[in-house]
Amino acid sequence: MANAEITIERHRPEFLHNKPHFTNLIVTEGGRTVHLSGLLAATKDGKLMGAGDLGAQMAYIFGTIRDALETVGATPAHVVRQRIFIVGMKQEHRAAVAKAMNDFYGDGGSATSTCVGVEALLTDGALVEIDVTAVI
Repeated sequence: MANAEITIERHRPEFLHNKPHFTNLIVTEGGRTVHLSGLLAATKDGKLMGAGDLGAQMAYIFGTIRDALETVGATPAHVVRQRIFIVGMKQEHRAAVAKAMNDFYGDGGSATSTCVGVEALLTDGALVEIDVTAVI
C-alpha cells in the first residue's frame, strides 16, 4: 500500500471556549487511523505506578502512549482525539490535567479532548485512564 499524504488541520473557532491544552475541532484527510485502547499507569507486569498521585499517573500514561505510538511511526502530533477518565474528578484536578497534556503535546498541536469523572476503574488504585486516536 502506498503512503497516502495526510493532512491534520487544527481549528479553534472564536465562538468556542478555547484552551491551550486541547483543540476543539480537527479535520483529517488521508492516512491511516490508529486507535489505542485506554491505558492505566501500569507496567507491562501490571504494577501500578504513581499510587495516589493523579499527575504522576497521567505523566506515566502519556509516556506509555508516546512509546506505543512510536511503534507504528506516530508521534503526539498525530493524535487527533483523546478521552480521559478520572476517578472522583474535582475542579482542583484541572491544573494536573492541563500540565500533563501540555507536557505531552508540547508545541506539536493538541488533540480534541473529553475528560470525564468516573466512580472507579477496573484496577484498584488507578486514578486515570486515557485512550487516544491518531492519524498517520
